[in-house]
Amino acid sequence: PLFALLDDDFIEHLRQHVELVSYNQNQIICNEGDDADAFYLIRSGMVRVSNHLPGGEMVRTYLSRGDYFGEIGLLRSIKRTATCTALDAVDLVKIPADDFNLMLEKFPAVREQIETVAGARFAADQQKTIPGGLHLDDFLNQGLFEAQNLLLIDLENCTRCDACVRACASAHDGVSRLLRDGLRYEHFLVATACRSCRDPLCMTQCPVGSIRRKENLEIIIEDWCIGCGKCAELCPYGNINMHPLEVMREVKTEIKGAEGAPAQVKIEKKKMTAYKANTCDLCTQLSTPSCVYACPHDAAKRVDPQRFFGDAIAAQSELIGATWAPASRYETHRTH
Repeated sequence: PLFALLDDDFIEHLRQHVELVSYNQNQIICNEGDDADAFYLIRSGMVRVSNHLPGGEMVRTYLSRGDYFGEIGLLRSIKRTATCTALDAVDLVKIPADDFNLMLEKFPAVREQIETVAGARFAADQQKTIPGGLHLDDFLNQGLFEAQNLLLIDLENCTRCDACVRACASAHDGVSRLLRDGLRYEHFLVATACRSCRDPLCMTQCPVGSIRRKENLEIIIEDWCIGCGKCAELCPYGNINMHPLEVMREVKTEIKGAEGAPAQVKIEKKKMTAYKANTCDLCTQLSTPSCVYACPHDAAKRVDPQRFFGDAIAAQSELIGATWAPASRYETHRTH
């Protein structure tokens, strides 16, 4: 759709200047902080966009065929704002910076489209990394009161020991489902972990119905997840990650027989990589979430935000009043 706005002559120009590049699974395409030297269009495969933060990596989003990245650094003449990694085998169209700039100069409609996307992505990145001291209305606009169950960390008690992260990993086959980073309100950190949203967008488009909510608000991703990444893409808060798993699968190979003889089918098992979505399940198999139980300083807690911040809501209700409206979840909360 992006190149549909170009004329035939310029497409021919691009054919002579672009580079078709391929990356293997988990290979880094560009690092956060690198010089921005090219624009990338995804031909096939999936790309993970993330930032390195204290306590781990925060996944911003997943991109797939037809999506593009690398435009923010080129448009704003700044370093790369995120790390992009091949989630599986990925084929890309790499457009050098000079040709990218020429394309924007010759085709204003393309510039407008790319600048709109870049602006939304950059704003979302900034909202995710705003320092402490947010006001309550900032929290409202971040959708925290659409949540039913927040993981809060009291920063006055937290010693940054990461016992909560390790406990989560121990309870979930070595894969942590939380990141000790996120928005801040006063001395509380809203950790990156499932919020049990009142309107869980992540559940709306699963093609096999493997993500669902149980009676205690927990979001469960069943074993028949096919790893399509749709739920991770739809989660506005980056709280679902795609985890690689090694699996044995049957591979059928047809072997031609001798003349006149029927072909034979050879079946063998091969080790392959599959993906499964994972997110916080509130450790409902235990009496207390592992992260909360493991904290040696009683800093981690799961709360109902409307009850926990109730006094603050009442105190600021006159300031917010009719001027506040819930932010668009698709526009405000999507991170890239």
